Amino acid sequence: MKQVISGISGLDEILGEGFTRPSTVLIGGIMGTGKTTFAMQSLFNAAREDEVCIYFTAISEPIAMINNFMSRFSFYNISLMGKGNLKYVPLDPEQIKKGTAAIIQEIERNIEIIKPDRIVIDPVNVLTSWMDESEKREFYYNLFNKMKSWNSLVLITGELSSENILKDEISYIADGVIFLSNDRLRDKRVRHLEVLKMRGQKYLSGKHSYEITDDGLEIYPSLHPDMRKPLEYEHVPTGIKGLDKMTNGGFIRGSTVLLSGGSGTGKTLIGLQFIVDGAKMGEPGVFVSFEEDSVQLRNNAASFGWNLEELEAGGLVKIIYSNLSQLEVNKMALEIKDVVEELDAKRVVIDGVNNLKFALLDDLSMSEYVSILSRYFSSRNIISLFTNETSELMGSSSITGNGSSIVMDSIILLRYVEIQSEMKKAISVLKMKGSNHDKEIRELVINKKGIQVKLPFTDYSGLMSGNPVKTPSQAFVEAFKK
Repeated sequence: MKQVISGISGLDEILGEGFTRPSTVLIGGIMGTGKTTFAMQSLFNAAREDEVCIYFTAISEPIAMINNFMSRFSFYNISLMGKGNLKYVPLDPEQIKKGTAAIIQEIERNIEIIKPDRIVIDPVNVLTSWMDESEKREFYYNLFNKMKSWNSLVLITGELSSENILKDEISYIADGVIFLSNDRLRDKRVRHLEVLKMRGQKYLSGKHSYEITDDGLEIYPSLHPDMRKPLEYEHVPTGIKGLDKMTNGGFIRGSTVLLSGGSGTGKTLIGLQFIVDGAKMGEPGVFVSFEEDSVQLRNNAASFGWNLEELEAGGLVKIIYSNLSQLEVNKMALEIKDVVEELDAKRVVIDGVNNLKFALLDDLSMSEYVSILSRYFSSRNIISLFTNETSELMGSSSITGNGSSIVMDSIILLRYVEIQSEMKKAISVLKMKGSNHDKEIRELVINKKGIQVKLPFTDYSGLMSGNPVKTPSQAFVEAFKK
């Protein structure tokens, strides 16, 4: 047995070291998911590495039509056919009608002549469409038995839905099963690849998103964080003195922090100040935004005297912006990973994590996605700050509304409060795992230097509900002043 490249960008990372040869792998999915493109891409990239490949098609299409369809992809090189590395064999409809023995005999005849390293049969459904269940079962059994003697990697495509792929006879017999889907997400569709089975081989489970580009399928494996590195317990200053006092010296190295509050409470500004202060101390930082682009962020920072462009040029800060309408979450996660590792970042801000709900299938996926990101950052001992916008301006019945707060080490709440007919901002540290912290609710102000955390609201209670009232002692004092 030998490990060979898949020829598909990103798939070898999911499979470990590619496909095993000899083996038989089913590539299933409904129409339009890219099964034929997958098969062709694998063949041409393998042929480029001097493998001998053969493509059996059960659809009666002339080679000129295949050329027209595939020529737009960069991997397609017709000269490989001329050199003999890749052979195109259409299975004649008349031959198919002669029955299962004739089909297998024709396939074997070509294999004995060419002796390929890699074989594609595309699609297998056409070969069995006229058969009843008993005949289909017998055909698959005989075909797969023959395949074992070919000493080749065999990729078989099949028109199969998510409901029937695991029930289909071919899935039981194949060594591996890969399912391609085109899931509807609100007003768009998102493509996913999932390895359902790969005999004798470890692989990354779960759904991995992919796109069909000019280079063929581009697969974006979901993040699978390593174990966290051991590190000495350390509080790291945030750059906001009052917040450092509230957190007993700053955030803990390698921890995840959730900053949750209504619009305009200062979440983005706290994140920027945290990144800028780290950069000034020589700690590289990454700021990921789903709302404001890099131009807006630089302008906002400049109004407080922070020169982001200079820090970016010095390799200390990197801004990643993603338009929500084009956001692909696994692709974004890999981009963050690449930038973090290139920069050797020590601080990361994910600004507007609540916006992920527009790019994920449900709230469960959101909490899982945030958990994966936070575990990745923690595995590199990075302090990660996630900002979340709540819909309530004054008070809230929940911290995030999407379940992501449970994976956070620390939670900081920001609220508007009305005091004596004036709107003020309040900040409170709700939890801080592994450390003592200030339990008081303090006033937060934004001035020309950025965020400033002031004295506690000692004269009022009920502040985080948005409806503060005088404390009994203060009410008593004021009553005797009258």
